[in-house]
Amino acid sequence: MYINWDVTIRFDPNSVLPSTEHGIPVPSYGNYGGPNYSAGEEGGRTPEFGTADYLAHPPKDDLDQLFYAHDLVYQHLRDGTATALQTFDADAKLLEGMYALTQSEPALFANDPEALLYEGFATLGILGKIETTPGESEYLQTTLPPAEQQLFAAAAIQSFETGLTETPGNESRSLHGALHVFEAHFGDLLLA
Repeated sequence: MYINWDVTIRFDPNSVLPSTEHGIPVPSYGNYGGPNYSAGEEGGRTPEFGTADYLAHPPKDDLDQLFYAHDLVYQHLRDGTATALQTFDADAKLLEGMYALTQSEPALFANDPEALLYEGFATLGILGKIETTPGESEYLQTTLPPAEQQLFAAAAIQSFETGLTETPGNESRSLHGALHVFEAHFGDLLLA
């Protein structure tokens, strides 16, 4: 159970950028899952694999490992050693990895419904980002065609709903609201 429910990042349905003031609270996951969350902190710097910082903040599980790899590409973009196209590819790899993980490691998700909930939420978030980032959807047409994106979206909604019903406590209510907002804003783009 690696969702960090105590967060200040918020999902503003009118923007793909994280907000600290308006919107629905978005938890982070492990050490690398969530908008503007890396190495266990908001605004954290993603360390290179094997460094002391990495060893101090390793990924918590296989899902968090996927988030780490994704974060590292975005860190390289901020450092000037990666291109926007590489981040587009990282988004596609994250989607493919999360889908593959739900298909190949059901035990991970059976024992941790929060992981299933977060995987569904993260998949929908990345799909929304792809659809709203200028040039990204067009660029990914060959590597991540719309039919595959729709498959990922349908699976993510199922993961999200299953995780939501099996996650104890009231914390998950904010994510339930986020699902409905997401469906209203991006559903027609993803499930057409």
